[in-house]
Amino acid sequence: MAFHLKNAIVSPMKTVAKINPEEEYETAKKLIELASKQVLDGNNLTTLGSSVDNLITAARVLMDREERRRGHPSPPKDHKPKGRQKGDEREEAKKLPSKRFPNLEIEEQIILPATTPSCTCCGKEMKKSGLCDITEKLELIPKRYYIKRFIRPKFNCSHCHGSMINTPAEPSIVPLSNYGDSLIIDVALSKFLDLIPIERYAEMALRSGLFGELPAQSLIGLTHHCANFLTVIYDKIKLEVQASLLLMGDETPHKMLEGDDTKNWYLWGFFSTHGCYFETHNTRSGDIVFGFLKNAKTEYLLSDGYTGYAKAVRMIKEQFGKIIVEIHCNAHAYRYFEDASITWKEESEIFLKIYGEIYKLEQERKEVQGTASSEDQLEFRKKMLPLFEQIKSKCEEMLKNVMPESGLMKALKYFLNHYDGLTVCTTNIAIPLDNNLPERELRSPVVGRKTWLGTHSKRGALTTAVLFSIVSSCKINNINPRHYFPWIIGRLHRGEIAMTPFEYAQSLIPPPPSSG
Repeated sequence: MAFHLKNAIVSPMKTVAKINPEEEYETAKKLIELASKQVLDGNNLTTLGSSVDNLITAARVLMDREERRRGHPSPPKDHKPKGRQKGDEREEAKKLPSKRFPNLEIEEQIILPATTPSCTCCGKEMKKSGLCDITEKLELIPKRYYIKRFIRPKFNCSHCHGSMINTPAEPSIVPLSNYGDSLIIDVALSKFLDLIPIERYAEMALRSGLFGELPAQSLIGLTHHCANFLTVIYDKIKLEVQASLLLMGDETPHKMLEGDDTKNWYLWGFFSTHGCYFETHNTRSGDIVFGFLKNAKTEYLLSDGYTGYAKAVRMIKEQFGKIIVEIHCNAHAYRYFEDASITWKEESEIFLKIYGEIYKLEQERKEVQGTASSEDQLEFRKKMLPLFEQIKSKCEEMLKNVMPESGLMKALKYFLNHYDGLTVCTTNIAIPLDNNLPERELRSPVVGRKTWLGTHSKRGALTTAVLFSIVSSCKINNINPRHYFPWIIGRLHRGEIAMTPFEYAQSLIPPPPSSG
């Protein structure tokens, strides 16, 4: 607009009784419309300024009247008002995508109307003001399938014409296959990381625009080839876990749909703080644990109390004279009391309450873990011992009168029978309070078991063990498997030394600054 209010003469403030807001509004509106066509003269500027001033005065008087009608506002409360204040960061969910995901590429798109808008006042064509609204949305480019064609020139001798040499092919997981490494990796991780059945993967590929047959059976074969190629990593993870002084163990059923007379197989998991190693066997015998322990440096074995682990520890002592301290899981003890509370609520409540105090101390220890020394952290664990003794005393007292074969009897006996193993954590800060790490890493195989039911062959069982071991080891070391798999496969193609997820994670840590 061409008018300038700075030249206006503002009339003295009037009482609201002498002001007609509707009349002042109409006057101001007409003058503003006139200003869009020509520069206002002094009289019109004075009239416009007076009308605007009168409208402001009327608004203030009416607001003051309304405030007096409602009474004086109450004094502000001491606590911080709800919601984001000026200068505060947005809540994570309300941040713009570029703030929440700073590493993503930003694609800008200028949106223009189909036709240039016309002014709602005069009807003339409008022009860009230089201002704009900016919004952001997180978008996705669907998975893109494409053909990669390799052209390898052949060489012959123009002198003797005695030989012809072809350019060597690029290394690949399956050299003679029509499927490239990127597809093989995606198929393997879709199943063993994202837990998508292969048949569903093939259907998803069809919906994504791959108009052609992608046989599920061929894709299953690709996972076997991927596991075979990465066996060297699988074997190194085993050695890493066996080298740990603390070993955690757990197992879960694994169905063998065909390929073996025994249908009920088991997926055994052996864990350290930086590695996860799975094996599949057609037995739940403690011999499996013994076979793993006999070549291990294990000094502490943490389990859920299954007798197979105790059997293996005895066999190690009898055959090699080595003593391994058995540790048991407090989360299992807690869950036994929690299950018993369904029927025996009053009797179980005291145990759950004391366990709550134990885990509260553990949470306090974890909060200072990054700054406190091991000795200071151990003080939190030592405070747990009187609580454990209190549970033991109450268990022994209640055991005399509890109903036989009840859930409460089972909880009391589990705690008393494994008391020594449950309290080792109070003497060694390196010992976890529970066996939650193995249970967490076994969750993916258990969920996967519900979707693809089991394996159809011993080779499939081995593939399951290999790929779940590598994927879980990545997760334990906070490594994205979709970054690690292409990296390690490329490294193996180049003939470089194989590195486990733990070694890969260590290589990403910058070296400490030089003291010089």
